[in-house]
Amino acid sequence: MGIKIFKPSIYLGSTKLHVENVSKIKKKIIEDKIGSKFIHVENKKNILEMSYTAAKKTLNREKLKPNFLIFVSQGQDDIFPSSAEKLAFKLGLKKNTLVLTISAGCSGFVQALMLANRLLNKKSKNGLIVCAEKYSKYISQNDLKTKVLFSDAASATLVQFKDKENYYYEIFGHQGNNSDALTVKKIDGIDKLNMNGQKIFLFGINNVPQGIKKISSKIKIDKYLIHPGSKVMLDALVKKSSISPLKVCNSFHITGNTVSSSIPLLININYKKLLNKNMLMSGFGVGLSWATIALKWI
Repeated sequence: MGIKIFKPSIYLGSTKLHVENVSKIKKKIIEDKIGSKFIHVENKKNILEMSYTAAKKTLNREKLKPNFLIFVSQGQDDIFPSSAEKLAFKLGLKKNTLVLTISAGCSGFVQALMLANRLLNKKSKNGLIVCAEKYSKYISQNDLKTKVLFSDAASATLVQFKDKENYYYEIFGHQGNNSDALTVKKIDGIDKLNMNGQKIFLFGINNVPQGIKKISSKIKIDKYLIHPGSKVMLDALVKKSSISPLKVCNSFHITGNTVSSSIPLLININYKKLLNKNMLMSGFGVGLSWATIALKWI
């Protein structure tokens, strides 16, 4: 049937750093390729605490009790168990609340929406999607190119069943043969993030635009919320997808790549502009995977 998406609550890492002060990369390169003026790093809270802060804010504002919780994270505090059950307990959710964890990155929020659309019904009317990542704990201090890209963040988004069809299309896929393009591996006994930017760039422009073009040919899209991994990537995707840059939202003026919280952040800062608009959301990244949906905002 239909799905209503409430305004997400966002938690950004407590330490705000100017990108120019973090690295020796030239200002022109930062503006043209990275795009972000700032990154946010979390030095105090762990994944569970970041998630709780965002989720509690959302639940207090909307006064709704979710029937299910979808938790999206890869870099959780422990290998297992997932933080999802702890989060549900801290939030005071009922014991019969369905609690799920998705180990996904930048495509995770859109994947969670796909799942939520299948879970929502007249008996299970409300759901909560919480995304959280703290990549800074895996990035080497000497890896300046990666350090200026990512920001620590968490988001919490309530979704609700609506007896009105507004969920139009979804396209998704994976490319597991290139999963080594973004990994965390132990180097000298320390978990460190390893990223092959060229592989991820080629993966993005060779897969994501196909879905965007296909959906855009079937329905008029008013706003595009495409994961803003970096400015050079977003610009390339927009160009290859043959869509107007004026319809594409970004968050580079606020912070860097917030992984699974990037699209919730875009929704948060553009929320009033989305009402009754046809939206396309597309996330892609670690896995490697991508997921794209189109819906009318209600």
